[in-house]
Amino acid sequence: MVFSPRVSLIPAATVILVRKVAQGLEVFLLKRHRQSSFMSNAYVFPGGKVDPEDDGHEAAAIRELFEEAGVLLATPALSEDDRAAARSRLLAGEVSFAQVLSGASLTPDLARLHWWARWVTPSQEPRRFDAVFFVAELPPGQRPSFDQKETVEELWITPAQAIERQATGELRLPPPQLRTMHDLVAAGSIEGIAAAAARRQESRPAICPRIAMAEGGIQILFPWDPDYAGTPGEGQVIAANDAAAGAPTRFIWGGQAWRVM
Repeated sequence: MVFSPRVSLIPAATVILVRKVAQGLEVFLLKRHRQSSFMSNAYVFPGGKVDPEDDGHEAAAIRELFEEAGVLLATPALSEDDRAAARSRLLAGEVSFAQVLSGASLTPDLARLHWWARWVTPSQEPRRFDAVFFVAELPPGQRPSFDQKETVEELWITPAQAIERQATGELRLPPPQLRTMHDLVAAGSIEGIAAAAARRQESRPAICPRIAMAEGGIQILFPWDPDYAGTPGEGQVIAANDAAAGAPTRFIWGGQAWRVM
């Protein structure tokens, strides 16, 4: 897909970290600092910009997950103390992530990452990202934690609970995160997520929402919404039967939270 050259798209990578629990599954969220330049005070999945030193989106996803959540997708497994020490040095700028890996003879465990979606910020926004979302199950023996720098709180929550708390304004979720929660509810389990991720590998469309003004407020339309093609903005229509598509097809801003139309 070709996007307007007027605004450069910033490549980014995000990890939807999940774990199996008695009620099905939980997803890990971080609350961004209120002074963050992007998505302040919002609950998001660990992730960030692809750095020039990263060897692609997968490498950036593994690095960001370690920086922001302390979870290291690499082999062989490090002890909790060694992971904490390496992360502390990394966040302090004493070493690079490449040095963390080489210093402990680690190899990124790319097999733990599974493609989930590609999200592109709507063309009306002044700062735009081209973010690949991966899903990964929490490795045994690891416990995530916020970095106390860019993020200030952490939360394990079921997708259904996240949707409910978002609707009340208690939990602020940006549209990609909220839409992903609906996908995870549909998947239902870790096994369901694995199956859905396998289907999503086939087409990998770019999800570039379009923004429309309507009675009741601002709406976010996803590329499989019936009115998407007639709404101004960049992006391409995605077929309703694509693995990335599904209900809901749009959100509306209710003053305090995004809600389903």
